[in-house]
Amino acid sequence: MSDTEEKTNLNENENLNENKVVEDTNKPPKDSEENDLTTKLQNAYEKNESIQNKYLRALADIENIRKRSIREREESVTRTRVQLFSDLLPILDAFNLGLKEAEKTDNGKEVVQGFVMAMNQFEGAMKEYGLNIIEPSGESFDPSLHEAIGYEESKGDEDGIVLKTIRTGYKLKNNLLRPASVILVKNGVSE
Repeated sequence: MSDTEEKTNLNENENLNENKVVEDTNKPPKDSEENDLTTKLQNAYEKNESIQNKYLRALADIENIRKRSIREREESVTRTRVQLFSDLLPILDAFNLGLKEAEKTDNGKEVVQGFVMAMNQFEGAMKEYGLNIIEPSGESFDPSLHEAIGYEESKGDEDGIVLKTIRTGYKLKNNLLRPASVILVKNGVSE
């Protein structure tokens, strides 16, 4: 071999040796590689758990919004009904008073009967929407539902019983629209 060939072979051997050293230093030891993978896996689990928690919170928020929306819609409907029925009650009272006066006369019995049927139908429709009539005659006085406007003596009844209902009261489900105006029994003390 010539000097040039020998030098070339030596250079190639040196390059191979250097590459081996470079390759050996680039390869991390197995323990370090496993630690890196374990760390990456742990980070991935933590990220997954964080994303899952955010998802569950978002799901709970959506459910709360849905429930609040339903509740607000129901409250809005109830407020509207309360306002509507409150506006209709004086009209209903006027019709009832007119009906009572018309029943006292013999003229137009058929008209009165037709009017009674129409009033019953109107009251039935209002009951379907949750309106309840408070007619407490003969019951004990309840200040949350009744408004006492006077007293009368009555021998057969005990004190605090509703003797007469002057103006009918109304409730819409649990909302008191108007208390019933009543006259209560109050017997004098006999000596």
